Parts: sequence; structure tokens; C-alpha cells
Amino acid sequence: MEDVQFAGEFGVMFGHLAFPRAAEPKSLPGVIVFHENRGLLDHHKDVTRRMARAGFVALGVDLLSRQGGTDKFPEPTQQTAAYGRTTTEERRADLISGFTYLKSYVAEPTRIGTVGFCAGGGNVWDLMVNAQEFAAGVAFYGTPVPTNEQLEAINAPVLGIYAELDRALTLRTPAIITGMLNLQKTFGFHIYQGVRHAFHNDTGAAYDAAASCDAWAETIAWFNKFLRPTA
Repeated sequence: MEDVQFAGEFGVMFGHLAFPRAAEPKSLPGVIVFHENRGLLDHHKDVTRRMARAGFVALGVDLLSRQGGTDKFPEPTQQTAAYGRTTTEERRADLISGFTYLKSYVAEPTRIGTVGFCAGGGNVWDLMVNAQEFAAGVAFYGTPVPTNEQLEAINAPVLGIYAELDRALTLRTPAIITGMLNLQKTFGFHIYQGVRHAFHNDTGAAYDAAASCDAWAETIAWFNKFLRPTA
């Protein structure tokens, strides 16, 4: 478990790599962790380590790398402003660079998934639409959500996790469910009752332990189902 650097489209990328100590990484599938809109903070590094404890090679990618990395921005307002200066195309390229880096650690590049939170969940949706490399995705209250036209491009199984009280965002999800059903895509959807946006972040005011634990169990089950080889 360590902070790492790897090659990106523009130069050096920063990340956090974690894998189970008792296992040979080459025998495991991989998961890339996409942070919220404030950079690769300690919480998201912890989420990366949790994924490793669940039996995956995990990489948290710092999408502020083009601006020197999250560590260059000590204040939350600075972090949010820095993320706001990134573009969809830059983020997509940087996350695919993370995928390329992670491929060298896993048994098969066809067994890499991705999980993201808030803006990171939006990045999951974006990669499901625009990149075919990922084998599965989980979007925690991901924003923005894809349009009906974009859904047709999705080939990997996607799990959406949303919050009842995050109404402005969650009200946009029925169209996704209907569209995925009509297109016969493989997907799952959970809307957690009585919780708010960012309920999984245990460093924030919206954290809900019960919903967070259940959603994490669903996430691991999703990746176990779609990333691990069948007998």
C-alpha cells in the first residue's frame, strides 16, 4: 500500500496503490477508485485500501495530477476549484492512464472494474459510455448521469447507488433504469431510503453507517460476480 506515480497523457500522474499482502497481485482482478470533486484525499485512499482488503488490486487515481496533485491544495475550497478546472476529456484520459498502469499488476486486463463517488461516479458513467476497457462499474450517487442516447454505448455491467434525499439527482435516475431495461443492458440499482448525497463518506456530515455498509457489501458482491473468473 503506497503512493505511486505513473505515466499520463500530459506527464506524471499520482495515485495510491493497494493490494492484499497475503496474495500474489497477478492472481487478482483490479479496481480503479475515482474520488469526489476535491481530489485524492485520505478518505479515498482509505477506500482504495478497503477494496484491497476485499481481495482486489486497487488504484486510486489523482485527477488533480495535471495541477501538481491534491497535496498542492490544502483547503477544501482550493481542492474543489482545482477539480472544476479539469475537463471531461482530461479526466477520461487520466483515468485510462490509470487503467494502463494497473494492467501491469493484475492477472488479466479484462478483469478491471471501477468505482467512483459523486463526481467520481459521474466519471464511472462517462467511462462506461466512452471506454470499453472496463469489465464492470459502480457509481455512487454519480453525477452527471448519461443521456438516453449515451446508454446504448454501455457494454459493461453497471451498478448505480443513489440516495433518496438527494432528490435533484435521484429524480434523474428513472430514465436510466428505463433506458437500460429497454436496451437489455446488465445493471443494478439501489436507492437508499432516508440518506443524503455522499452518505458513504465517513468523514462527512451526511455519512450513514448502515447504508454505507450495505452499499459497500453490494459493491464487493458486484465486483466478485463480474471480475472474478468463473469455475
